[in-house]
Amino acid sequence: MTTSKAQSRGRGVRAVVFPFVGSEMGGSHVSTFTLARTLQGEFGLQCCVLCSAGTLIARQAIESGLRVIPTNEAPTSRHHPLYDARRLFARLQIAGTFPAESVVHFNDLRTMQSWGPVARLAGKRVVYHHRSLNRMTLPKRLLIGLAHEVICISASCQDNIPFVAPARSTLVLNPIHIDAKSAQRADARRFAAEHGCPSDRVLIGFVGNFHFWKRPDLFLQICSRLLRVRADCHFVVFGRDGNWTERDLARMAQDLGIAERVTFAGFHLPGERNIAALDLLIATSVREPFGRTLVEAAIVGTPYVATDDAGYREIWNAWRGGRLIPMPGAADEFAQVALDILMAPEAVALGSHERARVAIDVSASTHAKKVMDIYDRLCPAVRDTSADPQEVRI
Repeated sequence: MTTSKAQSRGRGVRAVVFPFVGSEMGGSHVSTFTLARTLQGEFGLQCCVLCSAGTLIARQAIESGLRVIPTNEAPTSRHHPLYDARRLFARLQIAGTFPAESVVHFNDLRTMQSWGPVARLAGKRVVYHHRSLNRMTLPKRLLIGLAHEVICISASCQDNIPFVAPARSTLVLNPIHIDAKSAQRADARRFAAEHGCPSDRVLIGFVGNFHFWKRPDLFLQICSRLLRVRADCHFVVFGRDGNWTERDLARMAQDLGIAERVTFAGFHLPGERNIAALDLLIATSVREPFGRTLVEAAIVGTPYVATDDAGYREIWNAWRGGRLIPMPGAADEFAQVALDILMAPEAVALGSHERARVAIDVSASTHAKKVMDIYDRLCPAVRDTSADPQEVRI
């Protein structure tokens, strides 16, 4: 007969490095910092952000309690391959300072181009978080091929990379943490008023950066249609420059004759405060990989009207909370559905129990646990030989 002592085992991964090469914040950064804070708080991992010093990303990382590893490079939207080649040795030296037993977790391909080969040469396990619906050219396929594991934020994203073996691809919904105080409507309306929105009108909003696929121009056209029927509406745009600038959009509003009814409030975090201030969210994006604004709207109880496409369709299928417009979605169609919702918002907005279920489904803890399972699979724990079972014969 044999008895044995309990065998102890630690984790194979002790730290995670999240690289970024740009300077501005977006939804992927918010999701990354939410994940990192939870990994540190609930799993005891050390989480580091590799980025240019002095950027908004670096400041947000520090405020989130994360260690910043400076790249010693200026932030950029894209590095040229020749530049990456010249920086290889210097980057390898920086990679040598990464914590021991760390995973390098990428969130976009432009950063993967700059730091993916470095991470592999440094002997690190690489995770790529697929958050886009790009046309998969050969260079992009090669970059994704550097990853040991690919995390997809939606089924649409997973369908976008059919060349990745199913065993290396996992669907994990983005984490969305809603701060209860920020989601209070009264406080959110005061915040909107501080940024120029009247407090006595129906407030309809756009939340997102000004990229072509977000279609802020279509939002302004919808606003023009709505004002013909509802003179009590005011419109607010939360976001920052992308393919268009705020000045471009302000000029469009002027041309449409609605400039006095549109407030450009800028980019502000947390996002749920922007959405909680609204009576209706209009989400005009196409090919949205997931669409955290719709989930935030569902959780805080703000009804939405959105394009029936990609990640938006998945969100609506899972939780509802608004209505969808068939692709491509004309301004008149959006305006008519928006008017219908404003007549009876309680018919589409989720109730308290439904909102709580959405919050659990996309909680930071749920997300971090699934990501932690991936890290553990990539970096199996090393057995503590000092705790090997001792055979005792009786």
